[in-house]
Amino acid sequence: MKQDIDRTLYTREQIDRRVTELGAEIAETYKGVSADLVIVPVLTGSIIFVADLIRHLPFKMRIGLMTVSRYRGATTSGGETQILRDLTVDIKDRHVLVVDDILDTGNTLRTVSEQLQARNPASLRLCTLLRKPSKAPKDLVADFVGFDIDDVFVVGYGLDFNDHYRNWPDLSVLRPELYE
Repeated sequence: MKQDIDRTLYTREQIDRRVTELGAEIAETYKGVSADLVIVPVLTGSIIFVADLIRHLPFKMRIGLMTVSRYRGATTSGGETQILRDLTVDIKDRHVLVVDDILDTGNTLRTVSEQLQARNPASLRLCTLLRKPSKAPKDLVADFVGFDIDDVFVVGYGLDFNDHYRNWPDLSVLRPELYE
């Protein structure tokens, strides 16, 4: 895999430090309301991030999974957002934190947010590991962001290309000739 990496944006150590900081920010935000908190990871890209993140949250929570897809064999988002597995946890009158790997065009998070808002949660906040400020819509705000990045194709730490590289420990840019 190493030969497929163009450059590393963030090492595993840098990611660990930032995830610890995000955990502290989230814990402070939900202090006093944690019993009602439902974490909703957007799978599959957020799986490693959310597993590490929730270890830094010092309270009980429920986890409700959603599997959503927009990137199928491509490096740019296209087509409609597909919900492959819907949430089975009741979120009515509960505080909800959606956790996703990346805020790019905002299509995935917008679809998920709209679906969850229709279920009348007490609150709905968004957490993303990565955000591309140059592409992210101004009207879709992530409450918690790990790192802002340029408009590059990133793999590792759960993010993939054609279902590969999720297990790469760093957040890295894939060599362009592999996907162009």
